[in-house]
Amino acid sequence: MRYTLVLLALLGLLVGCGRRETSSPAEVSFKQGVEKLQAKDYAGAEQAFHEFVRQTQPLNTALQRVYRAYVTVRAWEPAYQFFVQYEPRAQDIKVKVDRADFYRVLGDLAYRSERKEEAIRWYEVAVKGDSQNHLALNNYAYTLAELGKNLDKALEMINRAIAIKSNQGSYYDTRAWVYYKMGRSKEAVKEIRYAIQIAPDTAELRCHAGAIYAKAGLIDDALVELEKALALEPEHRPARALRQELLRLKQKGKT
Repeated sequence: MRYTLVLLALLGLLVGCGRRETSSPAEVSFKQGVEKLQAKDYAGAEQAFHEFVRQTQPLNTALQRVYRAYVTVRAWEPAYQFFVQYEPRAQDIKVKVDRADFYRVLGDLAYRSERKEEAIRWYEVAVKGDSQNHLALNNYAYTLAELGKNLDKALEMINRAIAIKSNQGSYYDTRAWVYYKMGRSKEAVKEIRYAIQIAPDTAELRCHAGAIYAKAGLIDDALVELEKALALEPEHRPARALRQELLRLKQKGKT
């Protein structure tokens, strides 16, 4: 009996070891996808990730993991090309708010891939699917402002986002940027100052402050903000370009 128990224990250990060392086919596919992403083999990564999604349920859980993998390497265009293929299957995402957020992700990836018109289309679907998705509302408003189109709608979108979540500096930055694009400099200055109070260590906000102050005629204040943007992110090209332009204009004014 004692020998039988010892033999059973040894068999249990061997089986346990086997379980720990064996990965599921889905995990193997996912790992292959990550490795190919890191090697910038985007076609190979896409194929491996499609296999991972096929083997994983529910769809939303699988897509979330793949999204994080693409974000890690900032491969925006390959990510967009991958995710847009799942748009026809969006109804397979059963929870309504999750489905809406899938469209928000499509919008974000389209925006980062310099496909702003497509981003607007996806954000529109996202906010129709979930009117409380404040991130989609904010990103929708910001994209419209960047394109300089339908600014009244952009203001409506960002006001809705702030009404839902009022402690995000980036949201006030978006509202400031909408005002800036509308030519409402006084309101833009007020909004960007409040945004910076909430999120002082964000280069993008500091750069926007520089542009807004410059348009309001506050050149010295603008230069201070651009210096702060570059201190936070030395390679921030818009901040560097605007700073050089303002210094040139300021020097020209002295001569």
